Amino acid sequence: MKGFMKTKPAGNQFLILVGVVLVSCFVIGMIGTLALSAITGISLESMTDLSSLDYSKPAVINFLRGMQLVQFISLFVVPVFICLRLFSTEDKKYMGWKNPSHPGYIMAGIGVMLIALPFTSWLGEINRNIPFPSGIESWMKEQEEDAAKTIQALLSRHTVKDLLLNIVFVAGLAAVGEELLFRGMAQRLLIKMFKSPWAGILISAAIFSAMHMQFYGFLPRFALGVLLGIIYWYSGSLWVAMLAHFIYDVVLIVVAYFNPEMLADENNMQLSNLALAGTLSLALVLPLVIWMQRKSATTFNAVYADDEEPAKNHPFDFKENTPE
Repeated sequence: MKGFMKTKPAGNQFLILVGVVLVSCFVIGMIGTLALSAITGISLESMTDLSSLDYSKPAVINFLRGMQLVQFISLFVVPVFICLRLFSTEDKKYMGWKNPSHPGYIMAGIGVMLIALPFTSWLGEINRNIPFPSGIESWMKEQEEDAAKTIQALLSRHTVKDLLLNIVFVAGLAAVGEELLFRGMAQRLLIKMFKSPWAGILISAAIFSAMHMQFYGFLPRFALGVLLGIIYWYSGSLWVAMLAHFIYDVVLIVVAYFNPEMLADENNMQLSNLALAGTLSLALVLPLVIWMQRKSATTFNAVYADDEEPAKNHPFDFKENTPE
């Protein structure tokens, strides 16, 4: 029966979401990996050690894009729609699949993400300069290098076809899938669990960043997760968060396409050169965030009106209690 777990506590629902994600990733991920091995001719043994792959071969590129599709389905789409079936009787309202409460949110959301680029770059440099114990640092760098090889292999191919495929498989799948899981489902449950929109936004952003397993990029991804969470909450529309996320990724892909040297030189940027730009970037983002807050029609009671926890004059109503 649809929505039969709708009245369960948000904490229980969140644990169910985590369990569904793990099972889906294992089962569908295994099936998808076996299928990709058969299609591309890449052995399962080679798949366990991505550093051994020859990224210049078209079959390897096809495998990488195929894995992105498998991840999109197993990590994002299937778990979200299973949990949506369990937790909701009105899917569109539950997920925020609607027009924003104010038409200006579309441009404001995109503007926030693009203006934040220097700020996130600055955070990235700060993140890379944080010292860690040698053993942990070596493991973290290994994880970072593996992820960098994959993305560089995709973005370093310079044909219009590859550019368009990257926009679809790198930007499109990430924007849709990550917003479905982290904002549409996880953030909604966490806000309900903690009775606080800020807590839900911050925790879901931390999970969003940590799950990328790229610890030298944790701070900038966390900041982006917070901004996307704010965009979603204030606008009341998941479409706005998806679009802002998509445009942000597309800009990075297009810039890398026309400036391939950036892929190799990213870690050589000087912190001092980014501090001023990052500070100015943050200063320009804040007025847009304040505008979104003031125009927002979103309240805790309205979002969770159909859930079992209605609360009149909720003490943590985001619109009324957000600090300026």
